[in-house]
Amino acid sequence: MDTSVISLLLVLWLKSLLNWLVVVVQRHYMIRTFSGFFCISLALIDSLLSFVLSAIFYLEDVNISGWRFTRYNICLLTQIACFMYTMLHWPVFLLIGLDNFWTLSSSSTKTSWTQKLTYISGVCLLWILAALYVFWAPDVALLLGYDEKQQCTLFSSPQSSQVLGALLLTVTCVIIYSYAPFEKWRVPVSLHSTQQCCLVCLKRVMHTFLSTWASFLVLMIISPLLRIEMNAHLQFNVVWLSFLNSFSVALALCGRSFAPNSKKSATITDGFCSWYVCFTYGADEWNYGQQTDRIEVKTLNA
Repeated sequence: MDTSVISLLLVLWLKSLLNWLVVVVQRHYMIRTFSGFFCISLALIDSLLSFVLSAIFYLEDVNISGWRFTRYNICLLTQIACFMYTMLHWPVFLLIGLDNFWTLSSSSTKTSWTQKLTYISGVCLLWILAALYVFWAPDVALLLGYDEKQQCTLFSSPQSSQVLGALLLTVTCVIIYSYAPFEKWRVPVSLHSTQQCCLVCLKRVMHTFLSTWASFLVLMIISPLLRIEMNAHLQFNVVWLSFLNSFSVALALCGRSFAPNSKKSATITDGFCSWYVCFTYGADEWNYGQQTDRIEVKTLNA
């Protein structure tokens, strides 16, 4: 699709503002997970891109360390950024999921400096690999569409639709499984109480996720139906990454609901969804998935 340079710059600045708004509001959670560190890096790169493109558009001819940039390079730099964003949806989603699974399995409630350095190194490595792929991959072709009308030819990301499709399929399967009327025949009678606990956990997890992100999910679904085209640099934003982070937390909690003797984790770090799910099994502690209040009575022997 063709986009004017002025509208492109305006959208980039609005996206950068939205990115930083989410990062600042969720600043206490952004420094605890891989998703948060990647959101910060994305906000920095978007801001840098917006500033550089605006400077080139205003000055018309910029020389930076021997590199000459003119208005004809605005589309080129934007397309390079679009290609990088296009290739990062699946890798970032998988790494966010692995980090959340590992976090829920950890007994520590704080993020150590070693973890933070690991997150920073992983984020930098991911951006470097994406840049190397764009510059050295033989199947990457830039579409230079800048003309006298100041129009840029941009494109959308197929990975965004793929990730969203996989997400919708997973949510649908979990909902069908948790609300199916034939759950009594899925497991032996001896394991029926445990199965009931798992089903209640799945329902709570899906309800928490959907109640928080329902409007955003509906927007993502109806956008292709209404033929609303979004460029790749718009599809990859902090809100989208936060949405994927909440979904990966939901997946991790669903997986832990089937683990024996699983406990409620205090290391869940998601600033959007209020995760309060208990995974302690047993008739004395569960009432169809709800943890009953227990009062310890101490008997003093005379």
